[in-house]
Amino acid sequence: MQGVSQIKLRAGGGFASNNDSLDVTQYSEEEIHDAVGAAEDWGTYVTVHAYTPRAIERAIAAGVKCIHHSQLADEPTARLMAEKGIWWSLQPFLDDEDAVPFPEGSANRQKQLQMTSGTENVYKLAINARSKLHGERMHSLRARLTVRQGKQLAKMMRWYTPAQVLKMATADNAELLAMSGPRNPYPGKPGVVGEGALADLLLVDGDPLANLRLIEDPDKNFVVIMKDGKLYKNLLPREA
Repeated sequence: MQGVSQIKLRAGGGFASNNDSLDVTQYSEEEIHDAVGAAEDWGTYVTVHAYTPRAIERAIAAGVKCIHHSQLADEPTARLMAEKGIWWSLQPFLDDEDAVPFPEGSANRQKQLQMTSGTENVYKLAINARSKLHGERMHSLRARLTVRQGKQLAKMMRWYTPAQVLKMATADNAELLAMSGPRNPYPGKPGVVGEGALADLLLVDGDPLANLRLIEDPDKNFVVIMKDGKLYKNLLPREA
């Protein structure tokens, strides 16, 4: 009724939650299956928040199309996701300056360290399994990460080339959004530059394929920002 394009369930615990541990599994397979059926009745799909193999495998068995996070996944789970064509929404969650500052020694901090300790491994698993990844917006309880999207995306160069990162953030994201069918909030042609496309364009002062860190400072390096064909920023000099 409120126009959502997908449904997201919490199939397992979270590090920012005060009420559950990372290892818990939530919703029965039947409950997730019912949610998947309800979403399909509306022409769209279900994605889940999950970290552990148990939670991930249960969600896949129930018909979920995309798994968010998965930092505690193992090799069999990664292979299963690749075999089933499940989208993997990974984020470069690290114990760095962008980590949510939970008090040292707190339960949330302990869960956070457990989760971030799996990030390096899970990206390697995804690469080895040739899984379908997309460059999800880095979400957090802290709004400050919204202005650090470019910095978060650039962190993925630990595992991918700049071209691969940019493809995940653009064309691959568009492919995933299109799976919501008639509920897709972007009815044009997303993820491409061409006639009939949405004309969401960025002009970067430099070559991000050679230096992806250009996107870390959009105020300086994004000289043109166009959304739906409308210019929101244009620092190009006008022709005489």
